[in-house]
Amino acid sequence: MRISHRFRTSLLASLPFLAFLVTPAAGAVGLSQLQGGTLRVGYFTDTPGLVQQGGGQVTGFAPEVLALVARELKVKNVTWRKLSSQEALLRELSAGTLDAAFDVKLPQILADAEQLAPVVCTGGVMFARPGGPKTEADLRSAKIAMATDHPYFNYVRNLPFPKTVVAFENADKALLAFLGGSADVLLLDRFDALKMYTRLGPEKLQVSPLLWSQPVALVVKVGSDKQVGAAVGAALQKVQASGNYAKLSKKYFTQDVRCAG
Repeated sequence: MRISHRFRTSLLASLPFLAFLVTPAAGAVGLSQLQGGTLRVGYFTDTPGLVQQGGGQVTGFAPEVLALVARELKVKNVTWRKLSSQEALLRELSAGTLDAAFDVKLPQILADAEQLAPVVCTGGVMFARPGGPKTEADLRSAKIAMATDHPYFNYVRNLPFPKTVVAFENADKALLAFLGGSADVLLLDRFDALKMYTRLGPEKLQVSPLLWSQPVALVVKVGSDKQVGAAVGAALQKVQASGNYAKLSKKYFTQDVRCAG
């Protein structure tokens, strides 16, 4: 399921610096400017497999997919740059020194008008032992391990049925507790879970489908050429229809990470 309107609203309220994107500004990206030129993309959250910086290069599923999208758009080149914080990323997007932003923490806090096509879907998934729980309903009366920085931490604590949420400082500590037998299930972000799953394998872990789905879209600032959104969406559909999207998904994550529907 998609996250609730109430959850989106609470996140918006906690981030006042989003005023950077409230009004149009000079330098908004246009399709005609991009074709034959360079699309400058920024991010700030290293998400192994999806997008990360190492050895002076930004690599991962998202850079490879957007390179294919750019080819469909007749954009000559895509450059990626890591910013120090979400605030810095949004400031540079607003200033026009970046053409677009892509980050797992952006879609749940930006208005729909600033989003282009969703490149992947993240969200909450559940680790259990083989044969164990797989759905939100299965969390009833369960002992649940979670990191306090998980975006669904408060949502899960407020689910209207009995359960025990055991909080940990980070996902690695929550995983160790789960593997040690002190929790029935472990709730993680999809990409954190897939990183761990490829490391540990199906003998020890069962990973659920997405319990709560959140699109991760390419984002441009308010006032950008509306043709850009339509063109990016159409190009992404071609990349998906060609089979290249699924091939890259399996390469990085062992499963298809597109948004359902």
